[in-house]
Amino acid sequence: MTFGRSGAASVVLNVGGARYSLSRELLKDFPLRRVSRLHGCRSERDVLEVCDDYDRERNEYFFDRHSEAFGFILLYVRGHGKLRFAPRMCELSFYNEMIYWGLEGAHLEYCCQRRLDDRMSDTYTFYSADEPGALGRDEVRPGGAEAAPSRRWLERMRRTFEEPTSSLAAQILASVSVVFVIVSMVVLCASTLPDWRAAAADNRSLDDRSRYSAGPGREPSGIIEAICIGWFTAECIVRFIVSKNKFTHLSVHLVTAGLIKSMEEPG
Repeated sequence: MTFGRSGAASVVLNVGGARYSLSRELLKDFPLRRVSRLHGCRSERDVLEVCDDYDRERNEYFFDRHSEAFGFILLYVRGHGKLRFAPRMCELSFYNEMIYWGLEGAHLEYCCQRRLDDRMSDTYTFYSADEPGALGRDEVRPGGAEAAPSRRWLERMRRTFEEPTSSLAAQILASVSVVFVIVSMVVLCASTLPDWRAAAADNRSLDDRSRYSAGPGREPSGIIEAICIGWFTAECIVRFIVSKNKFTHLSVHLVTAGLIKSMEEPG
């Protein structure tokens, strides 16, 4: 690096008022492309193509960017954990900061990647619905008026079922699902106990041995398990309808159903 104050062993990055000192050797191979580009600058014009301003006396480079986002990015490139969104910051704004410094969406933690995909999908749907004039004022986009609300509804339903923290309804739905899972597991485990089987045998007639048969002699455990199965079936159908990758969703549920069946088989 030939540009800068002669004899200075380090440079200072000023990002939104937060100052960071880096050695010239570290600057050359710095993981962030925009920062490492400073090492190849040969003139003030080259420097101003990389940053917003420069103080030659203090050897300080100014970047008019979000300081908190850069702090999270800097922790990530230094190996302190995985890259996650900064709190109280829009996912799209943080992603713009990542692009500016030279990172991509693949550097994000998986859960943050999903949040980013959802936010970008919502944004695309919003602008697709509010800007139908892309094809002209008098032209109508095929299915545009009906497809946009449908996509928004499916996206909201998908987030409700797959992201328990996305809304109050999602939290309630997740809690109800957990309750059904616990009840189903308790009934399944209790039905294997000898005392439970003996009591069930005493309450059944010889002609009414099916757990799911109707009638006054039906076992309470069979009723509870039938309700649980009905809930799981309805939830599986709705999840399949709103899922983005239906093949993967169906494969996962088939494997899960096979495991449950193998657990229920005696021996």
